[in-house]
Order: sequence, then C-alpha cells, then structure tokens
Amino acid sequence: MKILINDIESYRSPESIQVSVDDRVEKIPIINGNCVQDYGHISSGDTIEVSALFHEGKVDEIAALWENRTLVSFTDDAGIVWENCRIVVKSYKRDQNFKNYILLNFEVWRV
Repeated sequence: MKILINDIESYRSPESIQVSVDDRVEKIPIINGNCVQDYGHISSGDTIEVSALFHEGKVDEIAALWENRTLVSFTDDAGIVWENCRIVVKSYKRDQNFKNYILLNFEVWRV
C-alpha cells in the first residue's frame, strides 16, 4: 500500500519503513555490579524511518512541509494514521529509470 503525508501520496509502496522506539533504559556500571535506570518506553519519542518514491512535484510539497516545520498526518503502508507528526528529510536521489521521480529518505517524528 502507498503511504500518505497529509494528502501527498507516494508513487508506490515504500522501499523500506522501520520504527525506532524510544526506550529510555540505561545500564549504569557501579562497583561490584550494575544498576538499571528505567524511565520506560516514551511513545512520543518513536521515529518512523521511511524510504519511498515520489514524483518530483510532490517532493517539493514535502520539502515545504519540512522547511516550515509543519505538523502533518502520516498514513503508513498498513493504513495506520499517525497525527501531529513532523517530517525530517534526511536525503534524496533521482530514480535511475524514472527521471521525474525521487527516492526520498525521511523520518516521521511523533510529537
């Protein structure tokens, strides 16, 4: 299934999509052992890393959302809608077979 950033649709299903969870646990070495400091899983700190193909005009729209720090809704490839997210563009490159399409690598931050 395609993904959506607000109403901006990807060309096809994402090349990759991965969720990195914000689990705030830390092992602290102490004399004769270890101590664990655990603040739990903070779901608002989770990030979704996406690599997807978009038409170049759509990439311009996504770049504007990123530049303006606009909060968006993100619909993943399973149809789950994530509200109040921020898009963080990481990199992009033109598709070798379709010159008007760009492979965009970005993160979706839940805030």
